[in-house]
Amino acid sequence: MNQQYIMDSYFFALVRVIDAIYRDEEELGDILYFIVSLAAELTGAKGSTIRVLEHGTFDLKVVSSYGLSKEYLDSGAIDHGKSVTEIMQGDIIIINDFENDPRIQNVAAARREGLQAVIGLPFTVNETTYSILRLYYSSKKVPTHDEMQLLNSLGRLSCLAIERAAINKMRMSRDAP
Repeated sequence: MNQQYIMDSYFFALVRVIDAIYRDEEELGDILYFIVSLAAELTGAKGSTIRVLEHGTFDLKVVSSYGLSKEYLDSGAIDHGKSVTEIMQGDIIIINDFENDPRIQNVAAARREGLQAVIGLPFTVNETTYSILRLYYSSKKVPTHDEMQLLNSLGRLSCLAIERAAINKMRMSRDAP
């Protein structure tokens, strides 16, 4: 596929996400699903997730997923303790060796799911809420610069969508009789 076609695909995908975020009738869950599905499809990932870490907890809650089984999502395959530290420090996570990386705590679950690599990009939603966009691959993955830019943009847009949903919820509760 030629480079211009790929860049055009990325551009139009981002425009569609922005449009969905600013349409008031779109549900947050639908927007986040749209983001994770685009992230996976445009980078060749088997699946992807957006997880949110709220202040005062060490629980990375899956708020949207695409292409991964419920069994895998519930397995705790990636060490949340180490992930939380990396997220709060803003470290991008690239694991290309599930079999030997100590951050993978459930290798069997990853193997059953057919996964060998993950890219995780952390984001700050607001002062107390952090999120991570993760993409899971069935083989080793070395992302291109353009792919990382796309994933960074999609992750930031997911934060914008979460923040707008929270503001709209507060506005509606304030305006309720």
